[in-house]
Amino acid sequence: MNSMQKSLVAFDTDHIKNYVFGTDRLKEIRGASSLLDRLNRTEMEKAATDLHINIKNIYANGGSGLFVVDKDSIKDFVQRVQQVYRKQSKGKASVTYAIQDLPEDVSDANIMTCDLEKELELLKYRLIEKKGCPNSVLALPSHPFITYCSSCGVEYAEKGSLDAQETGTFYCASCIEKQKEDIRIKNHISRIIRDLRSYRIMGAEQVAKFDLWERILWFLDQEKYDLTRSGVDRPEDFNEFRQFAEAKEYIGLIYADANNMGQIVDTLKSPEKREIFAFEVDKAIHQAMAIAIKQYLPIVDIVRNGKSEPVFPFDILLVGGDDIVMVTNAAKAMDVALTVATRFRELANNERIRKLTSIKLSLCVGVVLAPIKYPFGLLQDMAESALKFAKTAAANDKEEVKDQKERDAFDGTRINFQVVTGGSHPNFNETYKKTYQKVDKNRFLEFHASLRAYKPEDLELLLNAIREGHRLNLGRTKLHQLREAILEKNLTTSVQKGLATLRNWREKQRTYVVGQVYGFGQRRQMQRSDPRNPISDFPHVTFPWFADGTHKERNVYRTSLLDFIELYDFVTREGGNNGDEV
Repeated sequence: MNSMQKSLVAFDTDHIKNYVFGTDRLKEIRGASSLLDRLNRTEMEKAATDLHINIKNIYANGGSGLFVVDKDSIKDFVQRVQQVYRKQSKGKASVTYAIQDLPEDVSDANIMTCDLEKELELLKYRLIEKKGCPNSVLALPSHPFITYCSSCGVEYAEKGSLDAQETGTFYCASCIEKQKEDIRIKNHISRIIRDLRSYRIMGAEQVAKFDLWERILWFLDQEKYDLTRSGVDRPEDFNEFRQFAEAKEYIGLIYADANNMGQIVDTLKSPEKREIFAFEVDKAIHQAMAIAIKQYLPIVDIVRNGKSEPVFPFDILLVGGDDIVMVTNAAKAMDVALTVATRFRELANNERIRKLTSIKLSLCVGVVLAPIKYPFGLLQDMAESALKFAKTAAANDKEEVKDQKERDAFDGTRINFQVVTGGSHPNFNETYKKTYQKVDKNRFLEFHASLRAYKPEDLELLLNAIREGHRLNLGRTKLHQLREAILEKNLTTSVQKGLATLRNWREKQRTYVVGQVYGFGQRRQMQRSDPRNPISDFPHVTFPWFADGTHKERNVYRTSLLDFIELYDFVTREGGNNGDEV
């Protein structure tokens, strides 16, 4: 019998995205992300060390934490964690906690392997209850002569800029703290790279508690990413992405998040299983990101203050737990997103994970391609909406699978994208219904001018098709004409205009474009093919549409060509021409 009763303590950081993306400036976004990451991974455990409290860290990543603590020490521990959050974020970041006492026969010797299903379930609902009933917030005093923060525009300004080149700008204490954190990371990147030689003997378990950029650089080094360039730095702001943008002046925002993590975690009944699961998922998300960066985002040279300097052509805004938010060159964004999705699927379903759950781990990705000057707050909302659409598509596909074993093995990896134009709606579902979908109830027809969200293998085919289109020099003018034809979304003018555009291409180009419709049509048909009918997997094509069976007693028509056209300027050409007219 253990003399000191144990309790489980769960933490969850409040409103992470509001804190990190509360400003459109890259410096504050990066600083906030790094600050929260350190508070989560390092300061939670350090709070116990400072108080000389005996704890067991089950996991602390992705904004959450789970600890086993001596019951008599809980009050001091949770208060210290909350104090550290408030102090280091200047009152703008907070954390919610919940406590669940464990049976008296649970000791240090058996705590990790005990079946604590009941206690873990109660802890989850206690945390949900507390997050649903936050503490009351008193309104700050207001005065017309008090200046608001030049960055977030919410809090009152307290200090001038830390950058001597910025004049007439004043920031709140929270944004100043974010800027200080960003400067700290900037000044330490070269040191971190120098120290990587000594880090190489460490394992991923040790690295998991490192600061954000220490982990990122360690995983990049593990993938043999070239970090030999002296003085390499991150982009100063979004404007610097212009210097390595290959597709217009656009950036790509990638938001990846794993599927059904809560559902899977609920099936893990012991702290040991949850510890292993959290570590493996966190490691897989970092590895997948590092592999994608190694493959597509080598260091580039840009001009700063009249001098050439090496810079990472990307920035990591959030990473850890089961999600990633990163920004990069728009021409590389789709390839990076595809690689992250496919490699996470491979890495996360390793032997250790398979011993814990029969459910196949996967993630969904939302990608937004937008002008560099586009307000970042809206861009983040769009990425989150695109991600949600992908997750809904995966869930709907899974619902069609009836056998439980097949449902467990179901691959829910989906990738969605949105290209921002002047009239883009921040809600992708609304954009899809308005732009890409049409239901003609009178004629029992339904049109989908997009195949989003894509399975990885389908997206890879689309991206390769676009690269071949560059080589064939399809030309933007004809593609735009085809786009206008598709957006008619019917079987009369849409087909007439589509065939008219098709005739304007040379024979080889024409054959290739038609082949794309047949190719994707066949992939859809093969999913429903009848082995007894040899021609059941041969698509019925009425260019630019292919028939996709019936849905709710309506004949459904789809096409991949509009996706092809929208991404045409946003896919790396790999040495081909720019696709202009000849």
